[in-house]
Amino acid sequence: MDRRLATVPLLVVMVGATGLMMLVPSAKAFVDGQAPVGRAFLYSGLACALIASFLALAMSARQRRSRSDGLFPLLAAIYLLVPAVMAVPLAESLPQLRLVDAWFEMIASFTTTGATLIDLPRRVPAAVHLWRGMAGWLGGLFILTAATALLAPLRLGGYELIRRSPGSTLSVSLANAAPGARLLAHGAVILPAYSGLTLALWILLALLGVPGFDALMQAMATLSTSGILPREALGGVGLGAEIVIFGFLILALSRRFLPGHGARHRPLHRDPELMTALLIVSLVSLFVLARHWAGAFEIREGENLPAIGRAAWGAAFTSLSFLTTTGFVNQDWIASRIWSGLTPPGLVLMGLALLGGGAATTAGGIKLLRVYALTRLGKAEAERMIYPSMLTGGNEYDRFLATAGARSAWLFAMVFALTCVVVVALLLLAGMSLETSLIFTVAALANAGPLVQVAGDLPLYWVLLGEPARAVLAVAMILGRLEILVFLALILGRLQRH
Repeated sequence: MDRRLATVPLLVVMVGATGLMMLVPSAKAFVDGQAPVGRAFLYSGLACALIASFLALAMSARQRRSRSDGLFPLLAAIYLLVPAVMAVPLAESLPQLRLVDAWFEMIASFTTTGATLIDLPRRVPAAVHLWRGMAGWLGGLFILTAATALLAPLRLGGYELIRRSPGSTLSVSLANAAPGARLLAHGAVILPAYSGLTLALWILLALLGVPGFDALMQAMATLSTSGILPREALGGVGLGAEIVIFGFLILALSRRFLPGHGARHRPLHRDPELMTALLIVSLVSLFVLARHWAGAFEIREGENLPAIGRAAWGAAFTSLSFLTTTGFVNQDWIASRIWSGLTPPGLVLMGLALLGGGAATTAGGIKLLRVYALTRLGKAEAERMIYPSMLTGGNEYDRFLATAGARSAWLFAMVFALTCVVVVALLLLAGMSLETSLIFTVAALANAGPLVQVAGDLPLYWVLLGEPARAVLAVAMILGRLEILVFLALILGRLQRH
C-alpha cells in the first residue's frame, strides 16, 4: 500500500487527506446541532476524497523521476491549491465569506500565519474554528516534513547552516527517491510525535481547567505555532495552563526536538538556538519590566510586588510566544498598563517575530540559528580589528558558523529585507500608510498574523484590507513560510540547467 501511495502525485494525496480531515468538523457541527455546516463539510470532504481517488487511479501508474528543480512548482501548487480545496466548505458555512476570502483565510491558516478575516469569532460555529485550527495544524506538520524530506537534501530552509548531515539513515536511503516517497517516509516518523505532543498538551490543559474544545484549539495552535483560537485572544486560562503552553512553545526554538534529527549530540546549554532564545527572551523581559517599573514609580506603584511579578511573567510569556511566531498575548502583558500607566511596547514584539524560532521547526521568521551565526561573525570581526592576525577559534562547526554559515545568514537577511521593501511598496501603492504597511508586511513574512493587533498604537485588522492588499499579503505569507531563498535557489538552479 505504501509503495502504491508513493507513486501517486503528492498533491493528489494531500487533497485526499484534506477531504478525509473535513469529516472531523462535520461531525463536530452535527453534534453541536449545526446541520447546514455539517453538511457543507461532509459533502466537500466526500467530493475531495472521491476526486482524489479517481486521480490516484489514473496517475499512479505513471513513473516519475526525482528532480530537485521540480520542487518549485510542487511547493507552489501545494500552498496555492490545498488552501483552495480547504476554502470550499468554509465559504459554504459562512455566507459572509466569498470563496476568495475563504481562500485567503485558509492560506493564512495553512502557512501557520493565523491571520483571519472573521471579525466576530464568537458568532462563528465551533466547527469552523476547528477547521481553521486543523488547517494550521496540518500546515505545521507539512512544513516539518518538507523541511527534512525536501529542503534538507538541497541545503535550504535553514539547513545550509547545519554542516553535519541531517541525519538519519532514512535520509540516506531515500536520497534518490521521488519527493512524494520522501515526504511519506519522513511524515511517518514525524506524525506520531507531532500528534502525541498535541494530545499530551490537550490533556494537560483540560486537566488544568481549560474547557475541552478550547484546550484542543490551544494545543493545535501551540504545536503548529499558528496561534489560531476560537476567540479574539488567549484570555485568562490560568497560570498553570500558561506555564504548560510556555513549556511546549520551547519545542519551536530548536531543531533538536525534531524526531529523527541528528541534533541531540550537544547538551542543552550548548545548543546555539536555545541559548540565543534564552538570551533574547531574558533581555526583552528585563527591558519591558524596567520600563514598566520606571513608569510605576511615577504613579507611586513601584513597590507593588505582585504587580511586578505578573508583569515579569507576562513579558516572558508574550516574548516567547512572538519569538516562536505563535502570537499569544498574556493578560498580564495588557494589564501592566494599569500598573505602570505605559502602553506595552508593540514594536518589540515585531522585532521578536522577525527573529523567529529554530531552523526546521514550525516557526517562521529569519531563524535563531542565523541570528547566532551573524552574532558570531560580528564578534569575530570585532576581535579581528584588535588582533588582525587572529584565527577563528572553537570547534569545526563553530568556525563554520562564524565564516561560511554567517555569510549565508547575511545573504538571507538581505534578501528578506529586500522582500520587505518590495511588499511594503506594493501595499503603499494599494493605499496603505507606511506604518500600517510595514506592520502587515512583517506579520505576513514572519507568519505571525496576531502581530497586527499589538504592534501599533491601535489594533489593526485583516478584514479591513482591500483585495489588492490581500493578494500581496497572501503571496508574502507563502514566501515567508517557505523562505525566499528556497524559491530563488530552485528557480536559479532550473535556469542554469536550461
